[in-house]
Amino acid sequence: MRAPICISNRPWSRGRIFYGCSQLEENRCNFFQWYDKEEDNGVVEDLKDDLEMLQIKIRKFEIENKELKELVKSLKAKSVKRRNKAVFYKLAFFTSWIVYVLVKFGL
Repeated sequence: MRAPICISNRPWSRGRIFYGCSQLEENRCNFFQWYDKEEDNGVVEDLKDDLEMLQIKIRKFEIENKELKELVKSLKAKSVKRRNKAVFYKLAFFTSWIVYVLVKFGL
């Protein structure tokens, strides 16, 4: 079985490349070996480029997520204002109707 090349994200070895077990987390065989640079063939640079692109995409998603959260918050605030305004107009109409009935019938 062939072990995939991985990039470490541990603080003490961040960015260092290694071979790791390809099995699911539960069935791991615990195979581990640091990547030897002599076997490179451009793989390291490709992986670094991929990592950089993924980090850029993550940042874009984080920004988009923040913007969407702000939009949702703004829309919720507008919804509350509209609801409050509708309640106010209903109360104003009801009150004016009560006053009209009281005046009309002299109560």
